[in-house]
Amino acid sequence: MKVVAVMTRSPAAPAESFKTRLASELAPAERRRDLHLACFRDTVAAARGVAHARLRVASTPEGAADDYRALGVEPGHVFMQKGDDLGARERDVFAHLFRQGARQVVLIGSDIPTITTTLLEAAFSALDTQPARVVLGPAADGGYYLLGLSGPQVPDLFTGVRWSTQYTLADTLRRCEFENRRFELLPVLEDVDTPDALGRLRALLAQDPTRAPHTAAFLESMGAGS
Repeated sequence: MKVVAVMTRSPAAPAESFKTRLASELAPAERRRDLHLACFRDTVAAARGVAHARLRVASTPEGAADDYRALGVEPGHVFMQKGDDLGARERDVFAHLFRQGARQVVLIGSDIPTITTTLLEAAFSALDTQPARVVLGPAADGGYYLLGLSGPQVPDLFTGVRWSTQYTLADTLRRCEFENRRFELLPVLEDVDTPDALGRLRALLAQDPTRAPHTAAFLESMGAGS
C-alpha cells in the first residue's frame, strides 16, 4: 500500500496560529486561516491524483477528525499527530502508517499548493527503484516539503535536526549519511510562509491559476492590494 500523508494544522485551531509570519499581509487572522485551507485543498487534490495511493491526513490535535469533512476528507482518513516537536511528530506519522500496512509513505506539508501529482509520483518511483532510499523535496528556505520512506522500519532522520531553520535539510542529509541511507532530491519548491513568498505565489497563479485553483481563487478574492 502506498500512502500520501499530508501533515497539517487542524481547521479547528485558533485563527491566530495560522501563518503568523503573514500577519502584516493578511489580517485579520481568519484570512490567514482561509489561505491555509485553500492551500490544503490544492495539496489534497494533487495527492488524490497519484495512482494506486491512498490519502491520509495527519492533523494537529485541536478539534476532531470530523472537522475535515467540510474539506472533502473523510474522518476515517484523518489521524492526530503525536510528539513534542516536529521531528517526533514526523517519526510517529511514518510509524503509524507502517503499522497500518503501508509499504511506502510520502509525507508532505500543506503549505506548498503548487505541488503536483507528477512530483509525488516521482517520489514513489524513486522508492520503487530503491526501497532503502530516502526521498526529499527541498524547500527554498532550507527545510523540506516532502519526505518519502519505505517501511516497515523508520530510520532515525530526526534526532539533532534544527527544525524550522535554514539548516533543516542539511541536518537531515547528515542523518541520512549516519543511517547509511542514500537519498534522492526532488525539485526545490517554496513554502507560502513569508510576504515575499506570498507575492511570488500570487504572481505565478495570476499567470496560471490552474496550478493551484483553490489558492488562486482565494488570492483573487483578496484583491491586488491585500
